[in-house]
Amino acid sequence: MMTSEEYAESLDCHKGSNQNQVQTRLKDLELELTTALQFLRSKKEGYMAKEVTGSSSRDLQKVSDAWEFQENEIMNSQERLRSTRAKLAVLEGKMTLTIFEAQKIVEEKQKRIDGARKALQLLCTVCIGWPNSASEVLLVGSFDGWTTQRKMEKSKMGIFSVYLKLYPGRYEIKFIVDGIWKVDPLRPITHNSKYENNLLIIT
Repeated sequence: MMTSEEYAESLDCHKGSNQNQVQTRLKDLELELTTALQFLRSKKEGYMAKEVTGSSSRDLQKVSDAWEFQENEIMNSQERLRSTRAKLAVLEGKMTLTIFEAQKIVEEKQKRIDGARKALQLLCTVCIGWPNSASEVLLVGSFDGWTTQRKMEKSKMGIFSVYLKLYPGRYEIKFIVDGIWKVDPLRPITHNSKYENNLLIIT
């Protein structure tokens, strides 16, 4: 499983690679447009100087208009390019913020996963038995707030038992034997609000 650090690093690498490619392409386009504009202007000046003699003012005006149209087209392209770069900068800022927020979420989830793993490592499997004869035995206890009656399985030897996964700690338990609440006299007994319960300590 990828850790939060590895995930964040992969996001940064992917982001950086794409941004570098786009920035490089935009710079190349800007350079091409600048070069084209300079070339166009130098050609215009040379052509106009060459064609001043022997050409009518109408022809020169048409040529001048054509050159001017080309210049405007290139300058408009440069403006669009600058606008694109500005929008890209805004987008990069949003991407950075989004990645930062995603990293925080991943780190928080990773902390929860690590905490859950540590908690699971602390769980202990405990076997609780009822040694006396009975037809049916149920186990209840403070490990789940006394909310569940867990049916104990009867072995061929006639011993009732049930397996629980519990964290280390102190619990109170009691048995319902054929419908009657009982304590196991072989286990430690505690008195709580006038009731007798067995004490279960897991270390």
